[in-house]
Parts: sequence; C-alpha cells; structure tokens
Amino acid sequence: MGVRAATAWISWGRAAVIAALPLAACSSGQGPEDKVVAEAYGEKLYWSDLRMVVPVTASPEDSAAIARRYLDNWARDRVMLQMAEQNLDKSQLNLEAQIKAYRESLLTFAYEQALVSQNLDSVVSGSQVQDYYDKNIANFQLKDNIVRVRWFKLRTGDKKMTKRVDQLWRSNDKEDLHKLEVLLARQGTPIQDTRDDWVEFSTLQQQVPLRPDNPTDWLQQHTRTVVEDSTGTYFVEFLDHRLKDSTSPIDLVEGQIRSIIINQRKLKLVERMREELYTNAVANKDVRFP
Repeated sequence: MGVRAATAWISWGRAAVIAALPLAACSSGQGPEDKVVAEAYGEKLYWSDLRMVVPVTASPEDSAAIARRYLDNWARDRVMLQMAEQNLDKSQLNLEAQIKAYRESLLTFAYEQALVSQNLDSVVSGSQVQDYYDKNIANFQLKDNIVRVRWFKLRTGDKKMTKRVDQLWRSNDKEDLHKLEVLLARQGTPIQDTRDDWVEFSTLQQQVPLRPDNPTDWLQQHTRTVVEDSTGTYFVEFLDHRLKDSTSPIDLVEGQIRSIIINQRKLKLVERMREELYTNAVANKDVRFP
C-alpha cells in the first residue's frame, strides 16, 4: 500500500471510528467485536488498542477528540517510519545492534540499581563528613560572598516611628530587643532571620537594596546597616559572613559531601558485585573459554 492509499484508508477509518466510538465504549475488547480501526503498510490498529487511551468516564465529545488525536498520531508515525525504511541506506537502517545494546544496558542498569538498593550502606557519620571535607578542602571554595543575616523592612513613613525603631535596633540590651520585636509585630513587620542558614550575598541583594561597589570589602567593614528605597526602610544586621574565594563552611557543603560519599560507595559496590557475579559464573562453568 502506497503513502496516499494508506493515508486515505486511515482517514476513512478514522471518521468511522470516531462516529462509532460512543457505541463501542463499553465493549470488552475481546472476540470478534475487536475490529481493525486503522491500517498502514500492513500494520493494524484495533479497537482494544484505541480504547486503552480513551477514559471510560469521558463524554462522547471528549472520547471523539481523544480518538481523533490518537489516530492522527499513530498514522503519522507509521508514514514516517515507512518513509525512513524506504529512503535510508543499509548502514542507517542497521538498528538491531543498537536496540540490542540499549536493551542490555537498561536491563543491566535496572539490576544494578536493585542490588544497590538492597546492599548499600547509606548512613554517613559526621566524622566521615569531616574527614572528607579535610582531605578535599581545596574543592570547597566559595563562588560568592555568603552571610548569616537578620533584617526587616519598615514600610511606615512616620519619622518618629522610624527613629524609635532605629534606637531599639541599635541597642545591645535584651529588653530593648524584646520591645522591638513587639513593636514590629504590632506593625505587621516580619523579621527575616537566617542565623541557621547561609545565604549568598547576591541573593540577599535581590531582597534588600544593598549596592556596594565592592561587596567583599564592604562586608568586612559593616555589621549593621540601614538603607532606604521608595517602598520603605531596611534594617540589616550581619551575624556572620564568609568571603568569596575562601573555604566554604562545612555546614554549607555537608549535604553535598554526603551525596559524594554515598555515590562513591555505589560505584565501589557495583564494581565489587560485578566481580563476584563473574567469578561465581566462571566457577559454575556458566562462562567458559573453550
């Protein structure tokens, strides 16, 4: 069957299928009622194939739309495959070896993953993290300045309120800090506190209008700063910082190190299991070299 003939057959079949779809929606898909709904180059598509992609709960209109789309895609794929087989040379058509290699690769990978999931020790102690960090410290250089920071934004235009907040904020008295927190709570102003997490300075700059010419030098000279923009006043306190090109603190890269250690264990485990399986196969004479 040529391309035009196949396409015409499919078009006719598609119209008939879509028209009859609601009537056949409840059919079992087995036996003589499992009719051919499309054919291209000798390959057939059956009712049972089509019904698998049409939900039972779909309305007649939705069923028809789904069927039409599926038939169109099926037909187009068949035409492209036929043209490929007719027009590619033998070297390009020699896909069997590639398919076989791909299948073997998938099977091997799936089996290795199953063995790893059953045998891998995924517990990494703090001392193991520290040991890896110490031995590979050159690999953990910061690409940006990082900070631990506490800041809030005061939106009020009341200068008296702003002055009062500034006084409490600059005080080292714990009672004044408590008063500040109460005052900000009444204003509906949240305090952003990252004392437990490192934040890249460039990320902070997306939230706070800090625009120093040289952030590395500026961070070494400031522990507190107040900046303004058209939307309010920002009070920023730097609790800690690490500079670009210095060594990352271990708590920042701990998760990365754990992943590296576990991946190394996976590779060693797979290599060991491969060797054991091969040795056993040779011992059992499942593998021989006549």
